[in-house]
Amino acid sequence: MQETREANETTTGTQLLDRAVAVLRYLGDVGQQGASMAEIGDALALKQSTAHRIVTALQRHGLVDRELHTKRYRLGLTLFAMGATAADGTGLRRLARPALVRLSAETGDTLFLMARAGFNAVCVDRQEGTYFLDSLTGYVGGQIPLGVGPASLAILAFLPDDEAEAIINANAARYEMYKHLSADRIRQILPQVREQGYAVDQDELVAGIAAMAVPILPQGRDAVAAIAINMTSPRLPPQRLQELLTLLQKEVREIEDSLNPLEGHRVAPLNTFGGMRASNSNG
Repeated sequence: MQETREANETTTGTQLLDRAVAVLRYLGDVGQQGASMAEIGDALALKQSTAHRIVTALQRHGLVDRELHTKRYRLGLTLFAMGATAADGTGLRRLARPALVRLSAETGDTLFLMARAGFNAVCVDRQEGTYFLDSLTGYVGGQIPLGVGPASLAILAFLPDDEAEAIINANAARYEMYKHLSADRIRQILPQVREQGYAVDQDELVAGIAAMAVPILPQGRDAVAAIAINMTSPRLPPQRLQELLTLLQKEVREIEDSLNPLEGHRVAPLNTFGGMRASNSNG
């Protein structure tokens, strides 16, 4: 009897946690417009009493805020603070920030630091260029499925084969939401990304927008992140792609060396135009 009661309590606790996470994810998806209590309940198929209990608890902890006049709920600033702490937990954001600033100043374009978060890639940092440019992630903290866009492709390509395949299978239905994408298309692209050591998109995902990304590959480890540069398509002719690639690779190598300060020199340098690092042959 005692074991049964404990099992039921565990199941109930797990369900509540799953539902609370679902509420946070839903509010993240709706963004600044927020959602009413009724909308939250309907979207997640929750009874209003359950939705109210979960949202009230999240609000009490600062994870959800309620606007007084509209009575709509949004993600709370406590989440932002927690996210910033998590993003800098490995020191990656701190190490990459000067590189983003330098690259943006030199190119005039927008730079992103993207890191893996489960089946997704999350925007850990962003440095605006000389003109505003929207992106798939939209803002720091925004997420996209691994495999969507050059940055997440660059990360996915340098994960072990079986892990990459599991991610593709898990995200297969989500790929269909994006222009020209499917699980099979992702599988076709990955070998080329591995071979050349970077990923590029020219008008495929968003008309008029081009992007390229180089993975961050600390020696002896899988891809942990990628630095991407986004711009309007006319700003990425073939000759400029080579110039930007050289700049990105230089900054990424310095970040990798900073992540491995005691591991010595590399087996071989990264080729100027494509090519894998010899010391990162997995995936």
